[in-house]
Amino acid sequence: MKRVLFFALLLGFATLQAQNSDEDKRTISKGTWNLGIEANLSTYNAESQNDGSSLDADRFSVGFFPRMGYAFSENLMVGLRTGYNRTKVENDLAQQPNFNQSESKTEAFTFAPYVRKYYGLGKNLLFYAQGEAGYVGSWSENITNQTNRSTTESDQFYVAFRPGITFFVSHKLALESSFGILQYSSNKIESNGAETTSNGFDLGLDSSNILFGLSYYF
Repeated sequence: MKRVLFFALLLGFATLQAQNSDEDKRTISKGTWNLGIEANLSTYNAESQNDGSSLDADRFSVGFFPRMGYAFSENLMVGLRTGYNRTKVENDLAQQPNFNQSESKTEAFTFAPYVRKYYGLGKNLLFYAQGEAGYVGSWSENITNQTNRSTTESDQFYVAFRPGITFFVSHKLALESSFGILQYSSNKIESNGAETTSNGFDLGLDSSNILFGLSYYF
């Protein structure tokens, strides 16, 4: 519900800004450089009980994504996006007479060139459509009852479309947010000597794919 309200407010604000004349709409000039960083934060907790057993699950994820871009034409920018993400998941399963605990930690690094097209909506507001092709490498450790340990390595190559908005709070400083991602990816996963591969399309609209950040244009 909160996500629906957020997008409704965003759409309403963009509609009001779009009523300005073309002369009043912001543009990104050719030759402009951009330095920025985006971040996401995701938390999740679930508890369930059923026939004498109970499950308590906690998930925490945080990511930082620095990037740099250059406008080789008006409102058209190319750049490089990098990133680091860390996720921790804890599960406590009580099932009489046993009590089982498991924990997983994952670290991921991103490297992705991108192309971004801006569309002016007002004097300070722009919509952008970003296409990117990148690589994500991740490493996971899974622990069960502090005795059983396993590790997993993953290599992902992807192409993606990511929409967002840019709002200038001053002449050069802007707040930015991207919301959701549509991507096609190819994955190779190695876990305890076994290797699996997968590929397919994915539409991500959860909190891990909603990014907020700052950008400096000069």
